[in-house]
Amino acid sequence: MNHSKPYASQVEGRLAPHLKQKSGEERISLFQFISDLPHAIFHVDRGILFNFVQLIKRPAASIQDYLDGHLRKRYFHPATYLVIALLFNYLVVKITDLHFYDEQELLSMTPLAAQAIMDYDKMQWWFLEHTYIYILLAIPASSLFLYIIFRLSRLKFNVAETAVIVLFTIAQGVFFQSLIYLSLGWINDGPFLRCMEAGNMAMLISYASFVSYQFLSTIRNKAGHILISIVAGVGLAVVWILSAYLPYLLLH
Repeated sequence: MNHSKPYASQVEGRLAPHLKQKSGEERISLFQFISDLPHAIFHVDRGILFNFVQLIKRPAASIQDYLDGHLRKRYFHPATYLVIALLFNYLVVKITDLHFYDEQELLSMTPLAAQAIMDYDKMQWWFLEHTYIYILLAIPASSLFLYIIFRLSRLKFNVAETAVIVLFTIAQGVFFQSLIYLSLGWINDGPFLRCMEAGNMAMLISYASFVSYQFLSTIRNKAGHILISIVAGVGLAVVWILSAYLPYLLLH
């Protein structure tokens, strides 16, 4: 791992010129990030498709554009994007009436096994109905985790900038998940739907690792670059899962 140059000079030529960080007053402060939230939530401008496409094609570069102020007006504020993603996910799950079992399957199981699956389904619906609790824990915890990874890798993002990266990454993952639910959630097959949910988790880890991989391009050792990116992606997923399960376990 090469730490001999600052991040801005190392990343030049490896990702794109627009991934260079700017310094001083142009960077997003924690106060600025928080003060923008009311406007972001209640004044939604056009650009959600632009967000979605750019976060597929060039996630790190597009997030860096937002952080640097490049074309910022074309992007949704990350908090707005996450709110819309969660609302869309809730609507899709309600429309498909998604449950992770089918009645016929339960009849062929022992009472204990059937109860375990129904408890799992009940827990997933509790997460859906209490997303606000999960988000209040997940965003700060995952931002802190990624901030530590970045600091250890000599990337000098502040806490607010790291939170922006986390918000965009979670929101995009939720949109991906919702599209999978919309396409497959209507299938009345318990084992298939539980496999789909496992696939969703693999997708979220893969996307988080991909975003981390692009930001961590300053790591010159190829194996180390891939390994730390995967650790970041898996670590973020673990933090999100724990943030969901912890309040559920405390309240039940």
